[in-house]
Amino acid sequence: MFIVEPNLNREMKIVLRGLKRSLGHVPPHFELYATLHPKRFKMFLEEIIYLSTHESINPDFFAFTRFYIAAQENFTYCYVFNKELLLGKGYTQEDLEAFENSADKLPLDKKHQVLFVSVLTAIESPKDFDERSIEKLKVLGWSDSDIFDAIDHGAFLFKFSKILKAYAKA
Repeated sequence: MFIVEPNLNREMKIVLRGLKRSLGHVPPHFELYATLHPKRFKMFLEEIIYLSTHESINPDFFAFTRFYIAAQENFTYCYVFNKELLLGKGYTQEDLEAFENSADKLPLDKKHQVLFVSVLTAIESPKDFDERSIEKLKVLGWSDSDIFDAIDHGAFLFKFSKILKAYAKA
């Protein structure tokens, strides 16, 4: 699966055992990440916990962001994981297919839809994300930190998909 075989230290074995109890399984890329850089993996988990309890942004927004970027980047592990997560939250296969095929079909409110399209713009065409983009989001009630959190998470997924592809066996 990866060019580096998982070789977890004691602490990471305990962390992943807890994740398995919570999630029912451990995605293979989690094992790789925990092997390559345990400290950064713990930071990643802390980030996921932070986002799942975000004050302003619906936590499902972040799962949809991961799902969409994973689909676009052929990041299979993340795609399957987030698809199962979203289906488990009550979204339908039709919701996910529509969204996967069109970014403006995010099955959340208009405020989150605009934020999502802005995240994609910021990541894919940063020159097109400007002061007007931020002002448009602020008019909808998003703060600077909300906007940053959304873009940061999307950019992380884009980056992480590239890293895992680099470590994937051919």
